Amino acid sequence: MEIRDGFIVGVFNYCDRWCETCAFTSRCRLFADVAEIEAKLDPNHKAIVDAPPIPEEAPPLPPKWTQELIDEMNDGATRERDSHDERPRREPPAEHQAIEARADEYHTRAYAWLHGRSWSAHDVRDPCAVICWFHMQIMFKVHRAVHALVEQIEDGWDAPRDSDGSAKVALLGIDRSHAAWLDLVERGAITHAEVEPFIADLVWLGESLERVFPKARAFVRPGLDEPDKVSLLIAQEGG
Repeated sequence: MEIRDGFIVGVFNYCDRWCETCAFTSRCRLFADVAEIEAKLDPNHKAIVDAPPIPEEAPPLPPKWTQELIDEMNDGATRERDSHDERPRREPPAEHQAIEARADEYHTRAYAWLHGRSWSAHDVRDPCAVICWFHMQIMFKVHRAVHALVEQIEDGWDAPRDSDGSAKVALLGIDRSHAAWLDLVERGAITHAEVEPFIADLVWLGESLERVFPKARAFVRPGLDEPDKVSLLIAQEGG
């Protein structure tokens, strides 16, 4: 786990994006950046945003060579991206496309079931909120995982792979969605017969992802899967 300016590097890359329920927002650079942007757009904060910087807090101007180095790196990155874009795009194999299609079907059916129902969108204890949050994210993360796998195989990447991290997030979303549907059955909000197609989708998706990404569960997400390191960091800071 790498810490930079008080933030866990990459903690947002493999999270579920449900910031309201996350214990790592104070360690997340993305959350801080979004909060800063929202604050700047809030007219009530205009006076603060437009206030001139305090001279002693203003950072010194970077030396000329720094900008030259940045320009050189940007040029190199642009050339590399352009050369990468020229390569023919490889599609995932049929088995992986089938996983994408099933994730999309689950999303469509879950969305139709959720339509017209009301629930607390920010209450993690509400099974409808859990199903709503993850029904789309599962689809997105499956798509990212199977397409990233194609690129990584082509480029000869070794583990840990981004595809495993994305697949893990999808698997965790599947686990939580499965539990949420069963919770609705226990609450009498849906019958066993009604929930069966959704559970079948989730079980099939989970088993398929486990087969294609056998190392996904073992993927260590920065901060999120490192409780000992997080505890040590909090202890060092006197938290």
